[in-house]
Order: sequence, then structure tokens, then C-alpha cells
Amino acid sequence: MQDNINDDTLDNRVNIQSENLSEEIISPNNADHIITPQQETENMEVHHHPDLHHKPKKWKEYFLEFLMIFLAVSLGFIAENIREHISEHRNGRILAQSMLEDLKKDTASLHAGILLSTTKLKSVDILISILHTPRTDWNDTIFYNNISPLFASAPFITTDGTYDQMKTSGTLRYFNQSHVNLMNAYAVQFKKTAARDEGENSATWLLAPYIFDNINVEVMYDIRFKKRITHEMYIKFADKAEVEKFINLVAMIRSFRTRTLEEYNEQLKIADKLIEALKKEYHLE
Repeated sequence: MQDNINDDTLDNRVNIQSENLSEEIISPNNADHIITPQQETENMEVHHHPDLHHKPKKWKEYFLEFLMIFLAVSLGFIAENIREHISEHRNGRILAQSMLEDLKKDTASLHAGILLSTTKLKSVDILISILHTPRTDWNDTIFYNNISPLFASAPFITTDGTYDQMKTSGTLRYFNQSHVNLMNAYAVQFKKTAARDEGENSATWLLAPYIFDNINVEVMYDIRFKKRITHEMYIKFADKAEVEKFINLVAMIRSFRTRTLEEYNEQLKIADKLIEALKKEYHLE
């Protein structure tokens, strides 16, 4: 009987605890926080989509935006042009300095060629005047001293490394058109000068048979290189006809040298203009 009482008591306690637990789970204070499916749907309906329809902009706003973009692009373009111009001017100055050194070498060669031409023409005039006199009046020493310069030759060769480099690399664009025109004119003039040099050289060799047959080449060598003369100064022209042929050949060389001298002076003239222009533009010395 005692066991039955205990069992009933236990059951009562369990029921009481279950009721209390149910009250704690569903209490008036927590009832407001319970979200039902209907409430969840209502809450979702509260969030409205934003209105994506904007008011149309005024034309002034569009113009202002366009103006700002245009100015940004233009300023970028101008800045890039300025940077490129500065870079090209700097590179142009380097090339101008290199070409100036080439031109200094050329002008030195041209001055030497002009001096040689003047000496050669003077000797030719003296030689022709001797040849027009009777053989008995010839001074052999004067004859040899003035025939030796006929074979003196120093063809002008331009120093065109910088110019050729600029042509092949396209860097002539770094220079003003007036400078490019002078550079091109200088290159064209060199072709004329070189052609004159070549023509005179060919004409000079026409004299060779007459020299070998009638003049002592060893004496000419001694005179040309300022050595002591130890050989005979003989002159073996057989007759007046042979002398006249020789005069004609010497006169032809004089004509070639005169034209060559003109080309040298023209080459020097253009070189001086180009040197002056490069110095002025890039402040070179």
C-alpha cells in the first residue's frame, strides 16, 4: 500500500512539472514574440522596391558633363604632346651634336681639298705655259715641280654616319623641315662632288702612258714626298705633236679640277649653313 501512495505522488509531481513547463514555454510575456506564417508574409510585404524612375536631366547638366570629359581628354592629349615634344627635342639635340661633329670633319676635309685644288690649278697653269714654249727653253726643275701635283689626289668622302642613321631610324622627324632640307641638300651635293672627283681621277689616268714614256716617275716621287732627288730629270717627248696631245690632256684635267673646286665650295657652303642652323637651334658649340 505504501508503494501505491508513492507512485501516485510521483505521477502528480510529474504532471505538475509538465504543466509548469508548458506555462513557461507559452506565457503571455512571450506570446508577442511568436511569428506566425501570416505575420511573416505581412512583414515581407512591407519592403517595397525603390523607385528607379529618375527625373530627366536638364540639357545644361549634359553639356557640363560633356565639357568636363572633353577637357579631361584634351588636357591629356596636350600633356602627352608636350611630353613627346620635350623627348624629341632632347633626342634631336643628341643627334644634332653627333651630326655637328661629322660636319666639322667634313669641313676640314673640304678646306684641305680646296687648298689642294688651288695648288694643283696653279701648277697646271705653269706647266701648260712651259709646254707652249720651245723645248730648249724648258726648265726641267720647274717642269718636274709642277707636273707632280697633277697626280696629287684627295677625294672628298663625307662623314655621313649620323645622317644615314637618322634616315633609317626615322629620327629625321625630330628636326625642323628647314634643317631636314639642308641635310638632304648636303647629301645630294655630295653625290655631285663625288662624281666630279671620280671624273677627274679617270682623266688623270689617261696621262699615265705619257708620263711613263717621257718622265722619270722616281723623280716625281721624290718631289711629291719631299725627298732628296737622286735620279735624272729627263724629258723624252719625241716631237711637237706628242707635246700637243700632252697639253690637251693636262688642260682636260684642269677643266675637271676647276669643276671639282666649284663642287667643293658648294659643299662647304651648305655645310656652313647647316652647322650654323644646328648651333642656333640647339645652342651647340
